[in-house]
Amino acid sequence: MGENRISITPDSAAYLCERFDIQLHPLLRVGRMPMEAGEDERRQAGEEGRRQLKQQGLIDTDEVHPFLNDAWHLLAHPPLAVGLAVQSRTGENFNAVLVEQSRNTIQAYQADGETPEELRDIVISRHEYGGPAGNAVNLLGGLRPAAGGSASLPAELLDTASKRMAADPSGSMPAALASSGVRQADAQVLAKAFGAPRTLDGVLTVRVYDRKVRRTHKLPTNLQVFATEDGCYLAQKKPGGDGREWFTLAPADGRKIAAALEEMVGALGGARAPVVSLGGASQ
Repeated sequence: MGENRISITPDSAAYLCERFDIQLHPLLRVGRMPMEAGEDERRQAGEEGRRQLKQQGLIDTDEVHPFLNDAWHLLAHPPLAVGLAVQSRTGENFNAVLVEQSRNTIQAYQADGETPEELRDIVISRHEYGGPAGNAVNLLGGLRPAAGGSASLPAELLDTASKRMAADPSGSMPAALASSGVRQADAQVLAKAFGAPRTLDGVLTVRVYDRKVRRTHKLPTNLQVFATEDGCYLAQKKPGGDGREWFTLAPADGRKIAAALEEMVGALGGARAPVVSLGGASQ
């Protein structure tokens, strides 16, 4: 086991969730025994997961290694977590969760399997710098902003345009946007961004767990990031000052994405709790 990096197999992940009676962040996929599984099957699966952890030096007698113990509980009940789901045309598809741990960040990375049913290892690492937002952006790779301007419009106009295009697939995107009431300048930006082939799609979310009330708080909005050959964009829906939901699309690089994430973190600031070490791992 590396000092700040461990790989947890699907069997071991299921064993740890069963042992601690917790569920991880929903972006991390953990297999569960089917309801019809017999007692012997459950026992054998648990023994295999425990054996693998012991072989890695992550269980000594009956104690789980402090780093893994801390990380597993934080991934279930994060004081602050940034979730990231990525679909890449040129690289690996994956989910990741980045959790605040004092001044460090715990990162859990899980690549997609070859099939929806296949589970891959959860790779857990600790990072000293960057915070959850900065480390999430690092996983997106080097992104350069697309050329051109941004667009901001009531989300209902974009929804109307989407319905028009679905009803008339032969129609053009600019025409559907214009007939839905979208301003010409915004329509041009949207048509260029949405009409280009994508090389990467990412969705980022933020959540916190309040230990006082034992409840998870999460924003109703997320942050979408996509890259084309022309560059990268960020897109987001959020309430406007007029009471309506607004959609914003803008060229973005890593710094702009990180700033948008920090804004989302700030919106949950009142629900955040102090970070504690659960298993005595050094900070």
